[in-house]
Amino acid sequence: MSLRHGATWVHAKFKRQLVDTLVSILGAASVLASPLKRTVSNGAVINRDFPDPGIMRDSSGTWYAYSTSSSAGLVPMSKSADFVTWSTPTNVLSSIPWADGAVWAPDVREITAGHYVMYFTGHRRGGPGNDHCIGIATAGSPNGPFTANSNPHICDLAHGGAIDPSGFQAPGGALYLLWKVDGNSIGQKTPIMMQHVGANGYDLLGSPIQLITNDPVDGGLIEAPSMIYWSGWYYLFFSSNNYNSLLYDISYAVSQSATGPFTKVQAPNAPFLTSGTKGTAGPGGATAINVLDQYVNMAFHSHINGKDASSGRAMWTISNVCLGGGVAKAC
Repeated sequence: MSLRHGATWVHAKFKRQLVDTLVSILGAASVLASPLKRTVSNGAVINRDFPDPGIMRDSSGTWYAYSTSSSAGLVPMSKSADFVTWSTPTNVLSSIPWADGAVWAPDVREITAGHYVMYFTGHRRGGPGNDHCIGIATAGSPNGPFTANSNPHICDLAHGGAIDPSGFQAPGGALYLLWKVDGNSIGQKTPIMMQHVGANGYDLLGSPIQLITNDPVDGGLIEAPSMIYWSGWYYLFFSSNNYNSLLYDISYAVSQSATGPFTKVQAPNAPFLTSGTKGTAGPGGATAINVLDQYVNMAFHSHINGKDASSGRAMWTISNVCLGGGVAKAC
């Protein structure tokens, strides 16, 4: 071959070697950038009726889960050392002075050592069917027993009632309470509200603010808010559509401020979880927990019979949810 052609060949060979080297470097970088722990679906860890699970991890590292009323009690509680194997549920709340009937969607937070606050939904005695209010109960241990306050905390019957409370602690320590306005009970919107609370975990401070509300794509409602902070972003998980159908799902909105504005994430990055994924059926009522900025775990319920809530809803868990740049996913 001529010197000219030989130079071209050498140049082409060098380019191929350079490309191969870059691919190798980028591949190694991709491996290094991958999460140290992959997302794991633990399946139905409480394979009995345990709907709307609220989860927490106390300072000792023990996990606790609390559910809507069932045959196991007014507020059933289960605990776990590893987030996979859970104890048989036992009741931790025996009575509510102002409410009758079932308790919905309890959420428990460790406010300080020896001071645990339970937020829950109850039906006010003597009120119409949709007279649902948020209540407060306290205990010195996550094992209970919890003692309910004498009066409801938030009711808002004029707008349909208040349900699905959950707590949130922002970076820096500020405490908040989130809930759903149950507007669908009177044919109205279902905004997710948030309000600053005091050092005891429940005294209301300032005025509530609206974070998001339902749109036509949400199937008539949004509910079950659960907020976490991760690496500069606030992730507000919620459920949409009818809880008794396979359309029930887990989606999320994001913001770079705890008080918003929040933007609902759209496809292909949302919903976070829908029926059929990992064998779920009507997944919803989720609670996500950021553990010391090291990992994020989630619990939710799924229809036991694979089609509706008539046979109960089991608690499922997911370990190591991946979050970054305003996107949440299994990785």
